[in-house]
Amino acid sequence: LLGAGPDAAPLVDFAARLDWKVTLVDHRAAYAVAAHFPCAERVILARPDALPRTLELAHFCAAVVMSHHLPSDLAYLHALAATTIPYVGLLGPAVRREKLLSELGAAAHGLRPRLHAPVGLPLGGRTPESIALAIVAELHAFVHRPAAPAGATVATNPLLMSKAV
Repeated sequence: LLGAGPDAAPLVDFAARLDWKVTLVDHRAAYAVAAHFPCAERVILARPDALPRTLELAHFCAAVVMSHHLPSDLAYLHALAATTIPYVGLLGPAVRREKLLSELGAAAHGLRPRLHAPVGLPLGGRTPESIALAIVAELHAFVHRPAAPAGATVATNPLLMSKAV
């Protein structure tokens, strides 16, 4: 989870209830406080451009970008574009997504098929808890989508369940 704003706590809590291992990263010392996220496996203070040097990104099966800071989200997406993480969620409206993808340039090409933006199922609600529920529901559906039957043209889920979120 990339961004530790006030809406991150319910997301960490819901994910932990599903037994997901959550790593939370933020570039702001006042936000990246482990005591604020007791259900997170790790809380890391790191700049977005340091993400590839800070974490072994190949070990993650999903990432959700929600720093609420356009330059930070851009840097997070740039780092994630170079990975094979199968699910990348981005908080915010479609117009924000398109602006960020435009600024990513060529790096957006490999990211776009994996990008879920706006992140979350359209369940309704505007509270941090409602948004967290929508995000966790979409991630859960992605992780547990059925594999395609033999000969079908639907892609199977490449997600490895042993990886961290």
